[in-house]
Amino acid sequence: MQEFKIIGHIELPEKKLRPEEYRELLENKLAEISSEVNEQFAYKFLDKSGNILMAEHPDLVADQNFVANLESDWASAQYKTVSEWQQAKDRNPATITEMAVTLVFHRLLKDRFIVARASTFDDYKYGVDNVLLDKETGAVVCGFDEVLGFTGDDGGEKKNEKIKKTLAHGGTSLKYGATIIDGQIKRQELKNIPTFYLSLSKEELSSLLKDLKAGNEPTENEKNLILKMLSSLDKQYSEAKTIAVNETLQENLDKFAESLEVIKQQINKN
Repeated sequence: MQEFKIIGHIELPEKKLRPEEYRELLENKLAEISSEVNEQFAYKFLDKSGNILMAEHPDLVADQNFVANLESDWASAQYKTVSEWQQAKDRNPATITEMAVTLVFHRLLKDRFIVARASTFDDYKYGVDNVLLDKETGAVVCGFDEVLGFTGDDGGEKKNEKIKKTLAHGGTSLKYGATIIDGQIKRQELKNIPTFYLSLSKEELSSLLKDLKAGNEPTENEKNLILKMLSSLDKQYSEAKTIAVNETLQENLDKFAESLEVIKQQINKN
């Protein structure tokens, strides 16, 4: 019988991971961030998912019920139990995008800012995914609403219209917000906060997830993606200044402009 010998080796294509396959990695990294922030301020501010904890508010029980009722309604509409609906939500690429953006902003801005995911209530009620809190000034810089586009598209156009309407009506609110006074986190409800969208294409999300998996230090690709987002924020800010009529929102937009320059300096420092 004739024998066949294989000379050399065959290069197999790298397996493409779907966004949801990074979920456990992202969860672990978010838990590390939460512990880091909570230990720094000796105060339990973030839960293990990086969300601002719903706590210390007279409406807490009512707001928890608001969240539970919404999730129950959404689950029923999809013929799922709440647990099944939550599991599907956790695997959703939009959720993975929110987690990834939180991590990359933290990696680049942690010296100056707390990068947190908004409380579940503020996410559902006001559509805020992320909150940027300045450690030095105590100001909540803004709220971010992430969007994941399709192939070759970052999905920003529709989100831009929604953001413009919010700005025209005085900005958004954070019921479970906070400030920093004398180095201590203080719970505080916030109003007239500017919101902006951060958009990624599926290709950009894929490359970002690979970088987050590869190591703990920010890569050039991460910096470039953030700089692209900052360029979009510059444009959104200019538009916001022409839309906003609320005086407090205008003041908060001016604070955002100052913080945006600080953010650029932080990124260029890394």
